[in-house]
Parts: sequence; C-alpha cells; structure tokens
Amino acid sequence: MCIKKCSVYLFLLATIHMCVSSKILVIFPVNARSHTSLGDSIVHTLLDAGHEVTYVSPFPMKSTNSRFRFIDIRSPTTEADKEKPHLNPVHLKNNPMPLHHILKVGSSHAQQALQHPALQELLQDRYEQFDLVLAEWFYSGLLAPLATVFDCPLVWYFSADVYWQVLQMVHEPSSPIYTAEQRAFSVPAVPFTPPERAYQLWLQLYLSGWIYYFTHYVEKPVYVEVYDRAMNIRGRMLPEYEPLVYNGSLLLINSYPPLGQSMPLPQNVKYIGGHHIDNPIKTLPKDLERVMENARNGVIFFSMGSNVKSKDFPETIKQQLVDVFRQLDQTVIWKFEEKIDDIPRNLHILEWAPQLSILCHPNTKVMITHGELLSLIEATYCGVPIIAIPLFGDQFFNIDLTVARGAGIRVDFTEELPRKIFEAIHEISTNQSYRHNAESASTIFKSRPTPVNTELLHWLRLVIDTRGAAHLRSPVQKLTVTERYCLDLLVSLLLLLWFLSKVVKLIKVYLKSTDMDSDSGKKEQ
Repeated sequence: MCIKKCSVYLFLLATIHMCVSSKILVIFPVNARSHTSLGDSIVHTLLDAGHEVTYVSPFPMKSTNSRFRFIDIRSPTTEADKEKPHLNPVHLKNNPMPLHHILKVGSSHAQQALQHPALQELLQDRYEQFDLVLAEWFYSGLLAPLATVFDCPLVWYFSADVYWQVLQMVHEPSSPIYTAEQRAFSVPAVPFTPPERAYQLWLQLYLSGWIYYFTHYVEKPVYVEVYDRAMNIRGRMLPEYEPLVYNGSLLLINSYPPLGQSMPLPQNVKYIGGHHIDNPIKTLPKDLERVMENARNGVIFFSMGSNVKSKDFPETIKQQLVDVFRQLDQTVIWKFEEKIDDIPRNLHILEWAPQLSILCHPNTKVMITHGELLSLIEATYCGVPIIAIPLFGDQFFNIDLTVARGAGIRVDFTEELPRKIFEAIHEISTNQSYRHNAESASTIFKSRPTPVNTELLHWLRLVIDTRGAAHLRSPVQKLTVTERYCLDLLVSLLLLLWFLSKVVKLIKVYLKSTDMDSDSGKKEQ
C-alpha cells in the first residue's frame, strides 16, 4: 500500500514538472568571459527550475543535467583571440574608438554566431521547437529573428545598465534631457545644463543615424542570408527585418537602481542585477584567508579584470605602483598575470583571485578596478568603495555614477596614475563617508521583495504562459515615428497658424480698404 501511494506521489510530481517545464533557447554570442559567466548563471537558474535549456555560447559550459544541451559556436577566430595580446591600456588611452564602433562589434558577434555551422544546423531542423528565446542584446538586433523562426516569444538580456539605445528595443529612447550616453567619456550631473542637454541630444541623433545605417545596410543582408532558408524549410515567408528587431516581449537589465541612471521604465523592463551572485558566498582558500585575517589595517584589492591585464601597464607605472603599495599600512592583493620581483611584505600577487569572496570579506576596505559593471555590482553587493581606472566602453559611465553617489573615486590613466592612486587610497581611508555610502548602496541593492533569480523565473514563466506578455508591452511600439513625436499634429498646427496669419492679413487689408473708402467719401462731401 505504501509503495502504491509513493508511486502515485512520484507520478503527480512528474506530471507537475512536465506542466511547468519549458524548452528555452539561450544565446550569448559575445566572445568575452564576463558575458559568458552571466549567461552561465541564467542557464543554471533555468535548469534548477526544471526547464530544458539549449545554450549557445563560444565558451563551453559543463553540466551533467539531462535537460541541458550545449551548442558550441567556437571558431578559428575565437581560438585565435586566446592567443592575441589583451587590450593594451596605453593604446586604449591614446586611441579611443568612436562611439559607433561598438555597433560594428555587436553586428560582428551576432553574425559570427548565426553563421556558425552548429547554429545553422539548429535553424534548419524543421522539427526543432522552443517555448522561449532568451538572447543577449549586444548592440545588434540580428538575434531577434530566432524567435520568429521558432515561433515563440523573445526576451532580450543586456549585461549593462539601461540606457536609451537598449530601451528602444521594447519602448522608445529615453530623453537626453535627463539621461546620458552610456559610452561617453563623462556623465554630467542631473539636471543637465543647456550645453550638456544639447550634447546628449547630438550624441543620440548621431548614433541613431548609425543605427539606421547598420540595421538597413549591414544587418539586413545578413538577415536574409542567415534566416531565409530556415523560414522556407518551415513553409513560411521571410518577414521584414526591422519589425522583428523591436518585437521583444521583455528586457532584462543586469543592473539595479543604486548602480545606474534613474529613469522611467515600461512594465516589460526588469532589473535582475546580481543574479550571478551565489549565496552563501564561497569560502576563501585557506592560504588567502590567512592573509585576509592577518591584515590588521585592512585589505586593498586590485584587479583590472580579464580584458585589460595589469602586466600590460608600462614598466615605470608598474614599478611606481609597487613603491606606492610599499608605503601603505594596508595589505594589498593584486591580481597580476606574471611574477614580480622585489615586492614588499604587504603586497600579495595572485594570477587568479576569487573576487567576490575577497570583496565580501569584512577586512576588505577598497577595490581598485577598471569600472566594468560586473565588478561594480559585486563591490556594491559587498559594500566596498571603489577606485576606478576607466579605459574603454561603459567604464567611464559606471564610475562617474559611482562617484556621484559618493562611493568611489575616478582616476584617469596617465603618467601620474601611481600618485593619484595613493591620494585616492588616502582619501577613502580617512573619509568614512565613502564606506558609509557604499554600505548604504549595498543595503538598497539587497533590499528586494523577492530573490532576484525567483523574480527572473517569474517573468520568464509569465512570458511563456501568455505567449509574449502583451499586457506588459509599451504602446509606443505600435506608433509610427510621426505619431510618436506628434509630427502630424505639429504640421497641422503650423498649417493652422499659417492659415490664421493669412486670414488676419486679409482682414487687415479689408479694414484698410474700408477706411480708405470712408475717407474718400468724406472728402467728396
């Protein structure tokens, strides 16, 4: 009898599992470990919730889960990237890329992924079906038609803070009156001055022109080449490209208000920043934990991430930084990719560092980094002030917002970098407001009604169950440019004003002629 009841119970559990389990395609095409780690986190969350996941990425993810399938889109280009020197900080400083260059990079990542034989095989399998496509948006809409091919809703994921260009994927661009361009070299304080508003407007118009060019003349031919056969196999015609790009059901943002710009958002834009942080935080290796515990005056953690390496700093700057650290009372842990000779006792060199575990240790007093959002999320989560050396991308934007909330200091990469670092360390060490503001941001970051991964699963389940969550979508997406900016009303108003001016002119002419006739009549009398 007991066995029979257990069998019924297991059957019911399996039935419930089948009802809530969905087939989800997750694609993260960017050839960067920081991006892939975010994709890996989402995949683990989906698998833990019982979903069947097909994961497309250039970095293999190991899993023994029977509901997991990995599609490897590594290519000779990807393998060659491993051998190339990393981004040189001096080159980045002296040769900044134009703002529209990222559009070319984004289109290239998406195109390489879509043209890979492994993904083409998936596209051309007419029996392949998915309930949802979750795609990383990286300055290109080329992944959007995947949802059309598999006839399912599309969810965009953005690895940085929300701003006008990604917002228009599901809504409309945010106003340049109060939001700054994410890849600019500085962020003005709100409210913007008239020149600052004019500059932000110019940046939006400038990039909008380039977006139009890439959409219609770079990506559209690739769209036809990649998707035409996949649609024909399924007996459907290839639709127009641009409407598919802006047909996302949901936009997931890897940020949270204490980190980025505050702006009004539609109902289908959701913050999930910190979803990659596992709780409880992993313990430190014993030798590193010993270093952290014995640091009587606290620890300074220095890491430039994976794209820019500390070993690529000029020799003079590296030596001067070592001399600066020698003068400090704090213990310094420096993620450095090669051995350094003649280092002081308070300096510890690590080729690889468990960043989150170090940041969340109570002895960590400050982090020196490049300003990438992932590091800022982890520092904010742990309540650690930041000293940032921004070099490219959104790093300037991120650290300027951190400085604005009083939780960090920006140090530009110049020959005076070591001296500026020393001054910044002294300022944060002696001014407790930085620590207080960082801890306040940490409290806000952690204060959420539900755990972030629970919320993530909720919104994805809603999109799947409602076939696109149309009730959350912004009505702006249904409007033409003319309707969105009231251009038709503006033209009508101008025509009305022109007509009234003509009427007034005719009345003046009539009155003047009447007066002349009256005057001439009086003279005749």
